[in-house]
Amino acid sequence: MKRSLRIVDDSGDSSTKTPSLVRIRGQLVSVVDTGNGVASDRFVDALLEVGSAGIAPSGDAPPDLRIVIRGTPASPEARLRAKVLEEAADVVLGSPRPAFARLFGLACARWVNS
Repeated sequence: MKRSLRIVDDSGDSSTKTPSLVRIRGQLVSVVDTGNGVASDRFVDALLEVGSAGIAPSGDAPPDLRIVIRGTPASPEARLRAKVLEEAADVVLGSPRPAFARLFGLACARWVNS
């Protein structure tokens, strides 16, 4: 299913980082966390280690898969943003487990090739 993210507010608060995009054998995967972006960076680094390709964000094609990594929201606004991100996600992770990212990347590569 293709879903666009809802805009929660436009207050200019940039506490959440823009999603990182990687391509895994033709599949476009969006990774974002509800914190400051460190968790999504760690997860994407693990995906890149197994052969995924990082791509620059663009509005051209929607991602095939949306991954959200939970953080601890510090304010009511951050909790609302986290809730919206999680509702739009295909996969919600509690932490940026690098081992899971490697297995996920390898499994996706095999799935696309079969």
